[in-house]
Amino acid sequence: MKKIIMIFLTFSLFSFGMSYEKFKKLTLKNAKFLQRQALSLEVVQEQNNILLRSQNPTLGLQLSRFNPKEISTSYNYAAFVTQSIRIGNYYGAQEDQASAQSLLQNAYVQDGKAGYISTLEKIYTEYVYQNKLLALLEDEYKLSKQVTDIVKQRYDNGSENRVSYLQAKTDTIALKTQMYTTRQVLKILYYQLLSIAGLKKSVSLEKHFIYPVSSKNTNEIKTNTKQKILDAQTKLMKSKMRMNDSIINSYQVYGGIENEPDQSILRVGINIPIPVFNTKSEEKQLAKLQAQQLSLDKDQLEIDLFTQAKMLKASIKELSEQYYALKGLKKEQHTLYLLLKEGYEIAQGSIFVMMDTKNKLIQTQKSLLQTQKMINTQKIELRFIQGQYND
Repeated sequence: MKKIIMIFLTFSLFSFGMSYEKFKKLTLKNAKFLQRQALSLEVVQEQNNILLRSQNPTLGLQLSRFNPKEISTSYNYAAFVTQSIRIGNYYGAQEDQASAQSLLQNAYVQDGKAGYISTLEKIYTEYVYQNKLLALLEDEYKLSKQVTDIVKQRYDNGSENRVSYLQAKTDTIALKTQMYTTRQVLKILYYQLLSIAGLKKSVSLEKHFIYPVSSKNTNEIKTNTKQKILDAQTKLMKSKMRMNDSIINSYQVYGGIENEPDQSILRVGINIPIPVFNTKSEEKQLAKLQAQQLSLDKDQLEIDLFTQAKMLKASIKELSEQYYALKGLKKEQHTLYLLLKEGYEIAQGSIFVMMDTKNKLIQTQKSLLQTQKMINTQKIELRFIQGQYND
């Protein structure tokens, strides 16, 4: 029973094609790029562990020889342990740095994933477009072949000249050539999709555009991944500025014991750096300038995202209106073509007028398809700007 179900599911998948949503889930599961990006978070965590771990203590051993009267000889033994200790404020700044680095890497991962999915959708949109274009060319070829057959009949009967017949015939051959070219493009796009999805086995895909033709757009707006990167970079810069507030990063504590011939000495001490020549004034100024640059970058990015979103929304609205206008034009052109074809079949029309009308109808159909593709492409760009691919 299970085998029958599996066979049925496999048949259904290859017969009807996998939807984009299922293909996207398969991509998120198998894409090697996304898996590598996920591992980068663990890499940064290990780097943070290295940053925050304490230094190992150092052990010093010393042997001295005493020979004050050059008659008897005695030896002195000494052992010292030294430990470097970070200043509390400096260590707190390093903790802030580790947190900011994790936040920054997470932002990079989200940005990479968002870009990856938007690229997947753009290639998938082009794949659907080329499939629909091929279907359109196939219909056009059949239509052109019908016209050529009609012209040939009239040419054989002597009611049409050779020029008309050759023109109709060459148009049909040109369409056949375009079909071969489109099939080649389709194969390239298909294997690009498999590569992006991290798949070796072939899958059948649906040939439907991802987004419908509509001027309406989602109102849900999330933080763009580029903004998240700049926010994390700002926090990282603040941690560096906090580090520079500590003129002294660490000090050393040591302790040891010396064993001389007639006494033992216990020593405990501390080594503190004296900030005479290096007060970190240059580092402070550099961090201040870099923070100003980041602030300006954030302001400019906010302006860019706002204007791009406005532009894309306006463009999608115009393209949607264009699409519906083209649909109306297509309907009228189709009616006109049928009337001209009917007239030509009973020798009451011009072959050139009929062919011109047919070509205009086909061009309108191609414009409809092209407009639908452009709407999908711009909706993908808008969704990326609005942070819709951050999940």
